[in-house]
Amino acid sequence: MFKNAIRQLIRNKLFSFLNILGLTIGISSCWVIYKYVSYELSFEKELPKKESIYRIISHFKAEGRDDLHSGVSRPIYFYLKANNFGLDEVVPVFRYFVETVTIPATNGQEKKQEEPTFDETATIETDKDYFNLIEYNWLEGNKETALTSPHQVVLTEKRAKHYFPKLSNAEILGKTIIYNDSLKKEVSGIVADLSYPTEFTGQEFILIRETERDKNLRTWTHTNGQHKLYVSAQSEGIVHQAVQKVQQFSDAKWIEIKNKELLDYNFTRTLITMPLLESHFSTAMMERDVPKTSKRIIYSLIGVGIFLLVLACINYINLSTAQLPQRHKEIGIRKTLGGSKRSFILQMMCETALVVLIAAFLSFFVSQLGIYLLGDLISESNKAYADPTLFVGIMGGLLIFTILFAGLYPSWMMGKVNPIDIFRSKNLLAVGKEKINLRKGLIIFQFIIAQIFIVGAIIIGQQLNYVVKKDFGFDKDAVILAQVSYKIYKSKNFQSKKHALLDEIRKVPGVTNVTFGSEPFSDNYASGEMRYYPADKSAPIARTVYTKTIDTAYLNFYKLELIAGSNLIPSDTTNGLLINETAVRAYGFKTPEEAIGKVIGQTNRMYPIVGVIKDFHSRDFYTPIEPTALVYDERDLQMYNIKLDNLKKSDWPNIIENIQQRWSKFFPSEEFSYKFYDELVLALYKKEQQLAKMTNISTGIAILISCLGLFGLATLSTFQRSKEIGIRKVLGASVSGIVGMLSKDFVKLILLAFVIASPIIYWACSKWLNDFVYRIEISWLPFLLGGMLAIFAAMLTIGYQAVKAARANPVDSLRDE
Repeated sequence: MFKNAIRQLIRNKLFSFLNILGLTIGISSCWVIYKYVSYELSFEKELPKKESIYRIISHFKAEGRDDLHSGVSRPIYFYLKANNFGLDEVVPVFRYFVETVTIPATNGQEKKQEEPTFDETATIETDKDYFNLIEYNWLEGNKETALTSPHQVVLTEKRAKHYFPKLSNAEILGKTIIYNDSLKKEVSGIVADLSYPTEFTGQEFILIRETERDKNLRTWTHTNGQHKLYVSAQSEGIVHQAVQKVQQFSDAKWIEIKNKELLDYNFTRTLITMPLLESHFSTAMMERDVPKTSKRIIYSLIGVGIFLLVLACINYINLSTAQLPQRHKEIGIRKTLGGSKRSFILQMMCETALVVLIAAFLSFFVSQLGIYLLGDLISESNKAYADPTLFVGIMGGLLIFTILFAGLYPSWMMGKVNPIDIFRSKNLLAVGKEKINLRKGLIIFQFIIAQIFIVGAIIIGQQLNYVVKKDFGFDKDAVILAQVSYKIYKSKNFQSKKHALLDEIRKVPGVTNVTFGSEPFSDNYASGEMRYYPADKSAPIARTVYTKTIDTAYLNFYKLELIAGSNLIPSDTTNGLLINETAVRAYGFKTPEEAIGKVIGQTNRMYPIVGVIKDFHSRDFYTPIEPTALVYDERDLQMYNIKLDNLKKSDWPNIIENIQQRWSKFFPSEEFSYKFYDELVLALYKKEQQLAKMTNISTGIAILISCLGLFGLATLSTFQRSKEIGIRKVLGASVSGIVGMLSKDFVKLILLAFVIASPIIYWACSKWLNDFVYRIEISWLPFLLGGMLAIFAAMLTIGYQAVKAARANPVDSLRDE
């Protein structure tokens, strides 16, 4: 039986190749999607206490907006720790900001000093209960004593080797690390790096201490996204009760602050709990340093993988059943000689299993190529992650499903063939009284999926193009940004040097303008509540206002339109505001001119509005334009915005090198690091770019697999109608007429698929676009292009067989009668 399967594959080389190709693509797609999905769904899965760990996060509600923040106020931890309320553990994971790390010279290792960036450092303030909550393998020290003193630090093995590459773990114990030039810590423990995907990415752990600032009443209203609080308890009810008590105490603190400072606005923060296992999928929560993944995307990818594999199996079914008429003599002879239905099923399943195993073997190499071509769609952590047990189980089940799904129907068909009909050359292979029309239904299904991918890819591409090309309200082209490091910013000569460097950069040939200021559009922002007190003594109007620091050249640099009042004037501190049109409306001013001279702000920090600018987009297109204020504050001007000559793009490398030389004269110890602003803007839509890329790849695969199946059906059709074609040619039919006759039935199938797919596509794309505040309107054009593309791909596929049949010698098809 196995030999017969091999002979069959060799005898029908073209169909064998197409079958293997289709299944290889389908299995490879599932393999790549499995690689991504298994990693994303494995976050915290190996954490022993995962089911009983919860996060406490902040929910802010103001002016009709709901915002989830990952952090809490620091005093909340100390209050919970002191009172407990039945919780098993209360664990802070507060990011400690590190400017410099110094490793004194020791044991032949030279002194080492570095300035880690925000993404590189993972120094955490916590307590010893952290190591009860998150169980580590201790390489040196122990969890009971390693973090009981403020002079201790625990390192992960990776970070220990980074700081002390020449020492063993035992030798590292007791060594000194100096943070921020003055904070000395002694290494008291080394733990193995966590081997599973997790949001607990800390690598250096120091003991948290309550400071005088933590005891300040105002600190209860401060919320830092890097101050994360975890608790564990025997039940979720205990956690909810504890949080309610903290909420009551926090609200009482707010009332105390409000009465003490005579505040006239409300602080609306609600503490809520989130199971740890939901944290990785909480894309609505603002959290900068932890990668998030939407469950909707995960499930969509799983659906895509299933659809692509089903399409590949359908393709195999179509191609396999298309060969049955050509195998009619083999089937008839075997049936006449007593071949049972069971033997035919086993034979076909053996052939299917052989094809699937070959495809699975090839898929290993194709999937590796696919992962490489996907680039940053799959992170390095994802690529490195592996769970052998899960992989064997999933891939084994996948192969069994493929063999059964792809092989059962052709096997059943082979067993149902009537040998008497075969020897009468009835080649239509009837099952009872019905011709094999299931294949047409499968072709329709394939092209429904293909249409969904095609039109969906076009609409996603249109929206991505819209958010990138839409007028942002400012000119972002040919702009590079250079951020001054914290070390330079804090140096005593920076304030005197920065304007001198600005003037030097302005003199560089090819530089058309330079300004200081925050990027107009970014994912970083500062905001606060500002109040306006109407002249009629009515209740004050409080609004959340987003602020950006600029200099006097900023408006001209970015071509922001001033529609009322005047520009800001230089000042060491803020002495006036520019607000946008949205802010004008938010405060109830009827015209921009009416806003000029009015005073808004916070207690003891009230500023006059000196000008109004036209609205511009400061955040992504998922959020509406917010009330925004531009301020001049000399101390906060740290970002160089440099505009290059757009007509001299070929000279940009030389221009940038010239800027770098001037930078080095002023800051010789600091490398000139820059980024093109339009690339940063595009990076904010990385999720959409990944979705577009994934959809485009899936579209190509779906079209290819669908066309392979269509090729099989076209082959069967031309074979069955070979005598009809021969008679028509004898009677004078042209090649084009015969091609049209053979093609029209397939075009009808594709048009039917288009009609069925269109409402599904419209519903799905409308739902996706609803997440955008600024979005395209779905038009008929993507549907027209999608339909035309599907028909074009189908005609290329059908055309080969149709033209071949139309040009065949009619004598060859008629003399067999």
